[in-house]
Amino acid sequence: MECTRALFVPEISHRKVGSLEAVSFFPYREIERWILTKHHAAGYRIYRFFAAQIVAPFLHEYRVGDETARVIGIDERVEGGYSHTAVLARYGARRAGLEYRPGALIARNRVHYAGKSLQYRLEHPRDFRYRGEKGGRAILVDDVVTTGSTLAEAHTLLRRYGVEVLFAVTLADAAR
Repeated sequence: MECTRALFVPEISHRKVGSLEAVSFFPYREIERWILTKHHAAGYRIYRFFAAQIVAPFLHEYRVGDETARVIGIDERVEGGYSHTAVLARYGARRAGLEYRPGALIARNRVHYAGKSLQYRLEHPRDFRYRGEKGGRAILVDDVVTTGSTLAEAHTLLRRYGVEVLFAVTLADAAR
């Protein structure tokens, strides 16, 4: 385990996506092979590792007395037997002692953005549906921030429901 912890030392970065702060732990190129395991069964264990060792300790800092922010994963649709964003959000939130809202934010448009331009992403929005409580505070969780369009769209929708999104957490930033 010591070897694993030494290999995955986070390099925290902050990026503004509109008015939303996105916090990322790694440059995408440094963990790309691990990110891409989301398309395979073994990815479940790898994403659980990232949730427990990287995401949870960071989220733990955002427990404030009795009022906690709920953790919402971006588009936790199950593909290949599990949802990688649900793994990050669920295990990260639970280990940090935060409330987790499974399946609260699901995209109606099943478009895949990998390798697509910002223009394409803007022309084909995710069209999220929110199934959660109005009001309160939330932290968004996703695996990668590329252009920021997904986070921006999710943030806009949650604001319409009166949810104050404190920030977003992603494993990797493709711009780094």
